[in-house]
Amino acid sequence: MTSIEAIYEIESDLHDLQPYLHSKSALVSKRAQGKYEQLVDRYFREHGLIVNPEQRSDCLHDDRYFLNLLEVTRNSYYFDSECSP
Repeated sequence: MTSIEAIYEIESDLHDLQPYLHSKSALVSKRAQGKYEQLVDRYFREHGLIVNPEQRSDCLHDDRYFLNLLEVTRNSYYFDSECSP
């Protein structure tokens, strides 16, 4: 799996998870938060060399921020691949 494909997969999983993160049920929300943290951890494990590690804390507390970071990272990969000879 390429780096861009991994970003798309994480992004897709996050979109599927978002309604549960904001659920009124505390149990549902708590389980979703655990899965969300796994996605954030995966992202920083696989792509941590091109992002600032301090952003992890912001990602854990704001799923919209994390989505934005995924988009920025994906665009960075596209830009790098276009500029490579």
